[in-house]
Amino acid sequence: MKKIKPAFLPAILILCLLIGSIGNLTSVLGVPALLVVVLLGAGLYFGAPRLDHLSTRQLRWGIGLGLLAMLIAQVVVLHVMPNTVYHDPYRVLSQADQLAAGHMTWDITYFWRYANNVPLAYLLSLWLRLTQLVGLSTNLSVHLLSILVLDSFIALALHTIWQLSQRASLLVVAFGFFALSPFAYTYYLQVFYSDLPTMLVLLIIIRSLLNWSQKTSRQRWFAGSGLVVAVMLGAMLKPNLVVLLPALLIVGLILARQHLWRQAKLTLPILLIVLGFGLSLPATKVIDVAANYQPRTAFSFPATNWILMGYNQHSNGGYSGKDVGRAIKQPSQAARQRYNLKTIPKRIKTLGVVGVIRLWVVKLGIVLNVQGIQRWYNGGFRAAPSWYSNHAGFYQGLTVIGYVAATPLMWGALMLKLLRWRPDLTDPHQILALLAVTTALGYLAFHTLLWEVEPRYGQAILPLLWVALAAIPRQASQSRPRWANQASLLNGATALLVAFGAAGVLGAQLPQKQVIAAQRSQLSVQYHAKPKTVTPGTVLAEVVDVNAPANYFSVQIHAGSQVQVTLTNLATGQHYRLTMAGSVARLHHQLAAGQYRITVQNLTTRGQQVDVTHTYHYQLAAHPLTVNGQSQPTASLIYTCMQR
Repeated sequence: MKKIKPAFLPAILILCLLIGSIGNLTSVLGVPALLVVVLLGAGLYFGAPRLDHLSTRQLRWGIGLGLLAMLIAQVVVLHVMPNTVYHDPYRVLSQADQLAAGHMTWDITYFWRYANNVPLAYLLSLWLRLTQLVGLSTNLSVHLLSILVLDSFIALALHTIWQLSQRASLLVVAFGFFALSPFAYTYYLQVFYSDLPTMLVLLIIIRSLLNWSQKTSRQRWFAGSGLVVAVMLGAMLKPNLVVLLPALLIVGLILARQHLWRQAKLTLPILLIVLGFGLSLPATKVIDVAANYQPRTAFSFPATNWILMGYNQHSNGGYSGKDVGRAIKQPSQAARQRYNLKTIPKRIKTLGVVGVIRLWVVKLGIVLNVQGIQRWYNGGFRAAPSWYSNHAGFYQGLTVIGYVAATPLMWGALMLKLLRWRPDLTDPHQILALLAVTTALGYLAFHTLLWEVEPRYGQAILPLLWVALAAIPRQASQSRPRWANQASLLNGATALLVAFGAAGVLGAQLPQKQVIAAQRSQLSVQYHAKPKTVTPGTVLAEVVDVNAPANYFSVQIHAGSQVQVTLTNLATGQHYRLTMAGSVARLHHQLAAGQYRITVQNLTTRGQQVDVTHTYHYQLAAHPLTVNGQSQPTASLIYTCMQR
């Protein structure tokens, strides 16, 4: 049996995951999360043999009922706690809503600056048009799409893990990771954006290569067609999918060196992957034409802008408002490119060798940090239920502990396997594992060594890590003592007690601002969103449900605007006058739970500008905006109610 020793690649991934684990566990809530990891890890170690003895019928019923319960919980979350989507996902959603309504214009500079989101906006608009034919609202359509993509990913991941491992214990653990952690109920459920579709595309690509050499001609035809489409869509949604190409090259060179290239029979799928990347370019042009999108280089950023931010030590290689501000001031894309090419070497020189390595480590820790999964692009719940707001520290702490514990636990299991793994590349499953490892390293290297970073970016490697964990052969299992089953149950129960106890004690103590009610979706002034001109005597009003006590309320107006903003308790009739601070009207006062009405009045003799978010079919808030008593259900003021 031919074996190689590419310990180099597994060792690098182990080091990366170790840095990521340390980054996730170095916080107040990281300490109990680490304890939960240890307890659950020990419990799973002791309980794995018993789980592996579950019959196929028991697994199907158990996983099936579990997925049904997950779906019910997801529907409840979306119905009870819809959030206010903001930043990039909202701009994509707003544009898709506009295109679906037949208004084929691009009114803000965002898409000229970030043209990579044009295909996503257009494809989302097609979905909205399709669902409108059967009478679904835009809100319901977006929720339905999130559930379909998320649950398809989870079901396909579980199916793939079972195919690769045939281990009931690993399947149960994977189900726990996806369905019992915050993964299925927070960011990926509540905010539709390109991250989750990219993960699904990656999983489909890997699955298309599964057992390729054993496929019949008919199976290869279907798998190959799906492979081309998946790569084409993935490349349009997230251009960094291109890291798959060097990963394939590295795996191909390893196979060739071991004289296993012909046996692997990967020539055709690799050519199909390259074809998919090639087709993504004309497909993007077709979408541009269909969407009536025309790029404007006066606003667009060159790729070097993200490299520039990636070496900004003050932002730790993340998004830098100062860098973006400087880029906006440049007169053209060419001028931005010249500035970037001049500044990037200066930054690297200033950092020095030690500084660059330190920045890489920090960026790696950021890109693998999952602590903020509930906050990603979530501006706060539109009107959080009182039971949540009154115990928000506990629920948020439990969310952090849950996902922070689940992630390093899975990483730890993979690191143990990678540590002992010596790939046998005569096994197609291990070729797949090597490709998954190499592609994951490509993603991490891309953002660590080259690009700017955000915690969300590291989630792209999640399906790759699960594939590697399932595809790498298990070591010979050791016998467990008789008390193993009892120890497994005890560890699991103790882990739950630690998680709930720490969330209750530490979560409530953490200093944090709690959003009670909000509508923060907007296209933003920085992208030249047009404010609403309010004529003299005009009154804007909107009702807000405040389900828990708060002590801060703000309404975004517009810089330089002169309007009167008041907040009225509808039950008591008490009025509060908000004071202007820049572009925002603010109130610092204790507010009891109840319904309030925001009133914005133009008492001057000339028009005043007010920032109002307006859509075509997407409902932004529970109550409509009224203008001089006339209701506008798809318009809203921009406001935030908090307990600070």
